Amino acid sequence: MRKQLITLVALVAIPALTFAQTADEVINKHIAALGGADKVAAVKTMDFEQSMSLQGMELTSKSTFVIGKSFRNDISVMGQQITNVIDGDKGWMVNPMAGGTAAQDMPADALKAAKSATEPPMFQLAYAKANKLPYELVGKEKYNNKDAFNIKLTRPEGVFNYFVDAANYQLLGMKGMVNMGGQQSETSATYSDYKPVDGLSVPYTSEVTAPQIPGSITAKITKINVNGTIDPSVFNKPK
Repeated sequence: MRKQLITLVALVAIPALTFAQTADEVINKHIAALGGADKVAAVKTMDFEQSMSLQGMELTSKSTFVIGKSFRNDISVMGQQITNVIDGDKGWMVNPMAGGTAAQDMPADALKAAKSATEPPMFQLAYAKANKLPYELVGKEKYNNKDAFNIKLTRPEGVFNYFVDAANYQLLGMKGMVNMGGQQSETSATYSDYKPVDGLSVPYTSEVTAPQIPGSITAKITKINVNGTIDPSVFNKPK
């Protein structure tokens, strides 16, 4: 009887052990699908331009990254430019659509929620593993009619779920909860149309929702540059 009980306990423990190992396997295969850990780590800067559609409006956007340090995004809409910048532990923004043309310091909660913005979103699982952030495999489920692994990732700014294609290990999408104005709000994104760029696999199409966006934005990359020279002054707050 005792031997049978030990065997039963061992059989119950095996799936849990396999489950824990599988989370690492999924992320490792995802990183390989991106181009490999060395390729991702070699990316020090990135900038790309996008055409965007929001509730029938056509917009353009440019995003500039110094990986893990600085980020700038400029969106042109209806003849106006909205700018959001993260530079180290500081951030600022200009939003004429909200009635102001002067640069304003980013609120503390918005700055915390945007910390991961200094990392290109399509590579964030690779950065999470490199930075030893905690993650776990929630399970396997359908995501946009595809079999996907659901990876739960805990970041300083919130908890996020990343959905990795079970067939090719590309990132299909993500969703998460962030604190904005003292309230928990959901943000999400889907990724598709992967193309090779300098040995990396990059999604050219994304659909994004965020607390500050009235609806979802569909964005398509029109130009991308990896490891180009970026003038650090673009992150300076105007005086």
